Amino acid sequence: MAAPAVHCRFSSSAALACATLALLSLALSGCESPLPRAIVGAPNRSNPLAGESNPLPSLETLSGADQNFYVKAGPPEASLSVSVVEPTVQWKPPRGTVLVIHGIFARGVTMMGTAKALSQAGFRAVLVDLRGHGRSTGEYLTYGVQEAKDLSQVIDALQERNLVAGKLGVYGISYGATTSIHLAGVDPRIQAVVAVAPFSTMRDEVPHFGRTMVPGVGTAISDETYQEAISEAGQKAGFDPDEASALAAIQRTKAPVLLMHGTDDKIVPAWHGVRLHEAARDHSRLVLIPGMGHTTIWCDKKGEVANRACAWFDRYLAGRETVAR
Repeated sequence: MAAPAVHCRFSSSAALACATLALLSLALSGCESPLPRAIVGAPNRSNPLAGESNPLPSLETLSGADQNFYVKAGPPEASLSVSVVEPTVQWKPPRGTVLVIHGIFARGVTMMGTAKALSQAGFRAVLVDLRGHGRSTGEYLTYGVQEAKDLSQVIDALQERNLVAGKLGVYGISYGATTSIHLAGVDPRIQAVVAVAPFSTMRDEVPHFGRTMVPGVGTAISDETYQEAISEAGQKAGFDPDEASALAAIQRTKAPVLLMHGTDDKIVPAWHGVRLHEAARDHSRLVLIPGMGHTTIWCDKKGEVANRACAWFDRYLAGRETVAR
């Protein structure tokens, strides 16, 4: 069946650029560089409404999620907001369970279109606000390293609640796509991955992102300064940036990985997808979509990405071959 397109609400990458522009503009000022904090500072680090104390219903619930709850993760400690979208009524029991992971500076509700497409295809979809995003707490970003461990703890909680039906997969976009590959690399319970516009390593993508999204100041920062800032950022956030490598993670998993990338992606260029496929040719498939950029592949107005994702999960979670349109 044709899956409905993802509803694009805003560009997470553009939101990140707006949030970091003022900080990056100070990086060449001669003072202590704010660049490391800009690289790993989570959007919710000073948000009083993040976490379980928020009395308001979640946007995911208001947008059609069947339930919402919190999962304790860490260390370092974080409270993660989790929402579940059940399959439509004709699918009982669910044909599988899929975690759906958003991009940087976004949140679970921005992936509701994907969740509903999976729901209509018979899968239970689980939206997670990554640490430091949406209604989840957390001070730092780690580009997939800690987030993957968090998501493994979310899977534990889902199993305790009897919410893992059938085989388990994960779908991610951009930062969430890279995190999905990291998750598959540390948790063998993941049996299929769909990664849309992932970056291959933190050390490659951060400088490119800064130069692309913050022209002028971002371009003026040298490679050496970027790499020093990334190393310092890792120290602040308590992780090794060299471990933030989806290239290494994709080789640690046996799960089949569908990589989708737009050929016109300027934010995370398609060569990232090519590198990831080359690192795991025996259990990955690369689909390059002509004319699509980073935002357009996320918005997926024609439903092409959703259809291919559903076909992948049909094959590797539900054991049924379908043809992606």
